[in-house]
Amino acid sequence: MFKNIIGGIAVGIANVIPGVSGGTMMVLLGIFDKIMEAIPGVLAIHSPKRKEYIIFLLEVLIGAAIGLVGFAKVLEYLFEAFPIQTIYWFIGLIAFSIPVFVKGEMKGYKLSIIPLIVGMAVVIGLQILNPGDATNTAVVYPPLTIINLLVMTGVGFIAGFTMFLPGVSGSMVLLIIGKYHLFKSYLANVTSFDLNILIPLGFMGVGILLGIVVSAKVLKVAFDINKGATLSLLLGLIIASTLVLIMQTFTSGFDVMLVGTSFISFLFGGLIVYLLNHYVK
Repeated sequence: MFKNIIGGIAVGIANVIPGVSGGTMMVLLGIFDKIMEAIPGVLAIHSPKRKEYIIFLLEVLIGAAIGLVGFAKVLEYLFEAFPIQTIYWFIGLIAFSIPVFVKGEMKGYKLSIIPLIVGMAVVIGLQILNPGDATNTAVVYPPLTIINLLVMTGVGFIAGFTMFLPGVSGSMVLLIIGKYHLFKSYLANVTSFDLNILIPLGFMGVGILLGIVVSAKVLKVAFDINKGATLSLLLGLIIASTLVLIMQTFTSGFDVMLVGTSFISFLFGGLIVYLLNHYVK
């Protein structure tokens, strides 16, 4: 139970940050395969493990909600005060999760080069399309019209669909389509209990659930067709996401102190991966 909630929190936190993949966090925690099994299992007409799947998914979703809402303001502060070190913390989390993915999910499957390259190209392509960090844009909440609420449902669908894909950052996709700053601001201010925030968040939540279901079904079909090739593609997504995050730090100047603290942050990310995989059950 604890590991499932921690995994959900990691997914939630990761999906607040452009360039960081919630699916990668699931991989390093070893719950990726179980989620891909549980979602179709809940929706199946005859499922003897339906209750077990529902409990498991509720634990993960509760954790994800905590991560999305509870850490939105914390991460906002970390990126304002220690932007480079925070990025290298997540680089450490992702980079050290690669061996976990290879030894776990890919065990018994041969690496396919072409899907691997395609996966890397997808993430690098998203980075090329990335217009830059729009998170400091002054947020003006749109009026509660049917059109705007449908738009927020669509934003939620994109976030949900990409939430469980290793290497794909839902926040980066939202940044590309110009909705990331609004998405993060809604989450960060949910405790204000303002209906102008709560109602759009409700529609966004519906979209997230729909996106998760569709994403799981797409992955299941891909696994059934060729699981080895699909895993190779996902590995490409993970590797490229690490490279993209590193490239994002090159725009900043470096000094000895920054390099040292960034390296410590990187190792801290690796330490978390080790502890989660050896001691969190």
